[in-house]
Amino acid sequence: MASVGAVVDAVFGSYDVKNAKQWRDEDLRHREQQKQWREDAILREYEWRKTDLEREARVVKLETEKLVIDARLKQLRAISQLSALLAGFTMCSLIELNIPDDISHPLLVLYGTVCCLELVFMLLCMLTCTLLLLALTRFVTHTLEGEVHKLSALELDEVSPFYDWWLKKCEREWVLAYQLFRLGASFFLLEVALLGWMRFSQPVATAIIMSVLSAFGILYSELSIASRWRYLVTLPEPSRPASSTA
Repeated sequence: MASVGAVVDAVFGSYDVKNAKQWRDEDLRHREQQKQWREDAILREYEWRKTDLEREARVVKLETEKLVIDARLKQLRAISQLSALLAGFTMCSLIELNIPDDISHPLLVLYGTVCCLELVFMLLCMLTCTLLLLALTRFVTHTLEGEVHKLSALELDEVSPFYDWWLKKCEREWVLAYQLFRLGASFFLLEVALLGWMRFSQPVATAIIMSVLSAFGILYSELSIASRWRYLVTLPEPSRPASSTA
């Protein structure tokens, strides 16, 4: 009987050991599963946070691009209005000018040519700026948001869709408009000098003073102002070599 009891005890003991080992293994697997759940939850929260930060970065990028575009719009609008204003002054001078009967014909031809050139340059400048304004409005309305969403997370801090689009589509036209405005302003001062000889030739000192001041204005604007700020109208490099903006 003692041997039978020992065998039974051994059987039940091994059964208990087996069950204890199985329970321990199940507990370890459960703990591993809980650990995996925690890691998955942390990864999900990290991805959600990363997505939120990227979304916020895109919103900030879009607002920044709109601020830059708004500044460019104000610049083009100011140039367009100044061009129209100077062209209006020239047209008024042509209409209101009382030409003396004894006026020199070469002087009259020169005055008419200068006025016509000044009108042409200013009107072309105004037309170019107006078309650039339309292009900017279309870009903001139809293209900008899509281009910002195409950027990767790394490109958000390095690439400007508007900057690339502007260099590709509008920079040369903007430089042309600036050059036209410069020429128109110079011809406007030349028109003032010629107007002095046509309306204020008596006494001659008045015409001479107007001519000298106009010449000084032309030289100062070309040699000092334009040369100092010439870098503002040079063609810069795009922010990325191959831009897909259109």
